[in-house]
Amino acid sequence: MEADSGRLVVRHCLPQARRRKVLSMTAARQDAPSTQPPNYARLLCTARQMFEPDELERLVPRLRGGPRLEEVNGEGAGGLDPIAATEAIAYDFLAKGGKYSRPFITLAAYDALTGCRSSQPHGADHGCDPISDAVRRAAISIESFHKASLVHDDIQDGDEFRYGRPTVHITHGVPTAINVGDYLIGLGYRLVSRDTGLLGAETAADILNKLADAHTKLSEGQGAELVWRDSRDKRLTPQEALKIYALKTAPAFEAALYCGVRLAGPAEKYAEPVAQLTKHLGIAFQILNDLQDWQGDDFNKLTLGGDVLGGRPTVLWALALEGLAAEDRRELEQLVAEGDATPEVFAQIRVMFQQAGAFKKAFLLVDEHRLKAVRVADSLSPEALRRLAHHLIDTVLQQPAATSAACRPLAVPAR
Repeated sequence: MEADSGRLVVRHCLPQARRRKVLSMTAARQDAPSTQPPNYARLLCTARQMFEPDELERLVPRLRGGPRLEEVNGEGAGGLDPIAATEAIAYDFLAKGGKYSRPFITLAAYDALTGCRSSQPHGADHGCDPISDAVRRAAISIESFHKASLVHDDIQDGDEFRYGRPTVHITHGVPTAINVGDYLIGLGYRLVSRDTGLLGAETAADILNKLADAHTKLSEGQGAELVWRDSRDKRLTPQEALKIYALKTAPAFEAALYCGVRLAGPAEKYAEPVAQLTKHLGIAFQILNDLQDWQGDDFNKLTLGGDVLGGRPTVLWALALEGLAAEDRRELEQLVAEGDATPEVFAQIRVMFQQAGAFKKAFLLVDEHRLKAVRVADSLSPEALRRLAHHLIDTVLQQPAATSAACRPLAVPAR
């Protein structure tokens, strides 16, 4: 029965992890361990189940009560008590959509440093759940901050879809969406501070400090993007784009991993390697996200090439400017400045990106930062944490076949 359940967990909760592609440059890895590898699918299911409406309200009871957003017969927030509406919309957005990879990282790091009880077969069959509700709430806080940033980013970027449905500001209006994002930030801090007695004062303080640090860095990165977007000069170097990525994307991964480590015990020796690992992981992830923008998807934005016409400072744009001759560069800038979101315009821009070698160079940058992340992962101990780091590299930096087909040039450098 357990074996059958295990197969169901793997089939429905996590696609089979692809085999690690070892770059020719990658240093030799540690020998394969003799123990059975962790079942990360089990932990991913745990992370997802925390956001099912009933479980979410068990772990984080709503203070205002009342019906859920989906229970008001299509009336939306207007069918709720005005004071309860913000909470209801926030919980609805927390519970719907997303891969929940960040809370998974927190749970998996905690598990790796506390005996891997939750990720081993029969790991929870000892009379009590090895992951306490306080640890779960800390993991939920990571997702709460992430979802808050998405609400605000969608407003600032003018995105109309998130997770395949209208964004919060499209559904409820911009003022309400800003307020919901602010609520989610407050909720994230409250989820940790209210459990100080269970986590310990020093642990809670360290986690809150890391969350605050990640929050401010993300805001700095988003601010740099907005300043660039609204400036007249659209010139951007690849290094400038990567600096923005390091601020915008990496801090959330760092906070998720560090918090899981800190929940398990003292984390001083892990702070620097965690920061370096997640920096390279976040940069490579964002580059892959930019590439995904050129094939479209039914999970997030639903708009092909939207980042270009949205005026966002992507590394693809920077690589194109760097690789084009002056006349072609002016033509590209003119195409984007006119803002015509037609298939013909996108086809022209794609050809110019390919002409500049932007897609090819972007994939090489992904490989470069993957390699750097692998080197940090190889230095980690104990073995369970090292395994987790390699698993994160493999899964976070998966390259969908559709993205590769849409963006890679015909001649791909040997890997």
